[in-house]
Amino acid sequence: MGNILQKPAHGIFTDLAYRIPKTRLAVGMQLAFSQYGFQERQETYQFDNGYEGIVDVQVFNSFTNNSLYLRYDLLDAGLINPYLLAGAGFSRFSTELTILDPREQFTSDCPKPLETSTLVKDRTSYLLLGGGLMMDFGYLIKSQPKDRYFLDLRLGYQNGGDVRFMTANEPNVVTGNSQGENVYFDFVSEAQPDVVHEYHAGSTYRSAMRFMSVNVGFYMRLGRRELVGF
Repeated sequence: MGNILQKPAHGIFTDLAYRIPKTRLAVGMQLAFSQYGFQERQETYQFDNGYEGIVDVQVFNSFTNNSLYLRYDLLDAGLINPYLLAGAGFSRFSTELTILDPREQFTSDCPKPLETSTLVKDRTSYLLLGGGLMMDFGYLIKSQPKDRYFLDLRLGYQNGGDVRFMTANEPNVVTGNSQGENVYFDFVSEAQPDVVHEYHAGSTYRSAMRFMSVNVGFYMRLGRRELVGF
């Protein structure tokens, strides 16, 4: 997958964990959303009243990772608390197309799009291995209690099944005109696209889901419950 997705994905995550009493084990759940590609361009759009106008067409490539895991704290107290974790989860890849309404873009805080379409979506399960370091702010800031607020740096490796996806970094994209049966689009790809929308065309790829993730977050411990977010 790394030789196709040439740019790193960026996103947000939230994490909830429960520390098992009298042990160094915690059971946790992580929800993460990442975007790995975005395209925006202007196209001519025919409105329902028959008029034509210029609209912004946006294409988003994204995926979600939802995991359950077990975490083992190698150290239970101190400035730096290293840990290991292992788990499993489901990942969902999707490519969404949105056509913005120019009549509402400057007149509404939440403009409704003219059209939204899911060009491709797929999901797969995966195994998760990783580890990290939690830095206790209580040892750095005297006014803060110890064992309450942490900076969390986590490195994870996801290994899953095959998944079908699109990419914004597809090579050999040229501009031109293509007239097909019941569809017209103002660009074609030399990669022979297998996903064709009136305002977008592209190729899908199938690859095993294998990649590294780096999470940086703020951790707050409330008794045996823990919450982290970024």
